[in-house]
Amino acid sequence: MLRIALLVLLLVTAPTAAFFLWAWMVKIKQERKLAGTLPAWQDMPMTWLGIAGLLCAIAGFVVLFFTQNQGYGGLFAR
Repeated sequence: MLRIALLVLLLVTAPTAAFFLWAWMVKIKQERKLAGTLPAWQDMPMTWLGIAGLLCAIAGFVVLFFTQNQGYGGLFAR
């Protein structure tokens, strides 16, 4: 029961935390762009979208691995 409650709490708070992290990083990026210290590869939004997508995919696989039944007799059992 505790595991389910913690999983639901994590899934509810994760988007809010991700938004605040994104807003904080945008502020830092704007300050660096105005100062002229922003590297060229960080100026492209597709780079950050790719990094975020990769991290979300990895997090999804980790959550699926730890929350699915690990017993025998599953889809690939012989």
